[in-house]
Amino acid sequence: MSLFSTLSTASSGLGMAGTKLSVIGDNIANINTIGFKGARAQFADLVARDSMGLSGPSQIGTGGATDTVSILFGQGSITESGNALDLAISGNGFFQLRDETVAAKNYTRDGQFFMDEAGFIVNAGGFRLQGFNAEDNQLSTIVSDLRVDRGALTQQETTELTLTSVLSTESDFSTTPIDSGSFTLDGNTDSVDDVAASADFATSITIYDSLGGPHNCTIAFERESAGDWGWYAVVDGGEMGETEGMAFLMSKGKLTFDADGTMTSFTQVDTSSTTPWNFTGADDQSIEFDFGLDSAGVDTDGDVRAISGPSAVSGVVQDGFGSGDLIQMNVDDSGNIRGTYTNGEDILLGQVALAEFPSYTGLRRAGQNLFEATNLAGEPAVGTPGTGTRGSLISFALEQSNVDLEDQFVDMIQAQRTYQANARVITTTDGTLQELVQLL
Repeated sequence: MSLFSTLSTASSGLGMAGTKLSVIGDNIANINTIGFKGARAQFADLVARDSMGLSGPSQIGTGGATDTVSILFGQGSITESGNALDLAISGNGFFQLRDETVAAKNYTRDGQFFMDEAGFIVNAGGFRLQGFNAEDNQLSTIVSDLRVDRGALTQQETTELTLTSVLSTESDFSTTPIDSGSFTLDGNTDSVDDVAASADFATSITIYDSLGGPHNCTIAFERESAGDWGWYAVVDGGEMGETEGMAFLMSKGKLTFDADGTMTSFTQVDTSSTTPWNFTGADDQSIEFDFGLDSAGVDTDGDVRAISGPSAVSGVVQDGFGSGDLIQMNVDDSGNIRGTYTNGEDILLGQVALAEFPSYTGLRRAGQNLFEATNLAGEPAVGTPGTGTRGSLISFALEQSNVDLEDQFVDMIQAQRTYQANARVITTTDGTLQELVQLL
């Protein structure tokens, strides 16, 4: 092997060391880049040269070259932030983004997002985050641009009221049931307070009309026999164009319990079926009361039982609400985006999707913290965070670069010494050549 070949071999070593320093420099430069994944230079030796020696044929190396620069997709540390749309992935997966100007999708671990003027969730480059949009608290099954409606939440009238309660079997039987003529629940005669005081047990809840107006509904229970109860839902007649403070009957019915206190039958008579009623200025209204059974004996939401202890309510839920403005958003670990409104409602606004690939090594950097998929990466599997091999999401948090500064400094020292050693080989070879030329 000639001295000139030695120069070439040492030169390849300089190139390898320079490449490694370039990769290290890029890693260090991006140590504060959110979601950045560090790289590592991998080298391979060149094809050796055959040489004939005294003991037979042998091989002499001719140096090395850069084989590839691979991206290291290890988890970066997660730090807190003050933005609800700052999202960190804990585990595998990538956010999927779409640029309006091109059809191809991009992928990133950088979870710095915000809403643009149209309500789309975008990154700093204007790329739209992909996920499942929601309508009426139901998620779509189609992945598309995530968009949040920042307008006021339209009011919704109460159509269903669910009650979870216990009624005391220690109550005396009523000799004059409320609907036997002791009260006239026409909104002009008997007060709501008198009806509640006369009942064995009463509770109240706010319901809403079609305009979003709140109204207090009182539900009174009266024990009529060992296993039979009557129930009455009344509101203030003054809110329906009648006399203020007087009880107006919206709905009533009967409850029957067995010896174990389990409801065996339920009836409801809604006065709107015969005489439509409405709150002043609002549409006609009808409310379904769910106490555990419907009139056909089929289980429903709610649970009203009879016990020997005192009567009590453990839960009352109704589906109406007034209008409200969006004041806060939050993203849970499954990617569900929920909005809190000034009216107290918590509404599902959408769900962030994550993409997973058969092979991360096939992903190619595209700048701006983005990756492009290639054939080597395989087709992306887009789905819900926390399912399959996809990681979970952390809101109010960001994933930092996974570059370890200490390791980079160690690698930099090694690369520097490697460069110096190869340079020394070139210097030595040059000196030897000079001696050879002088001999000639």
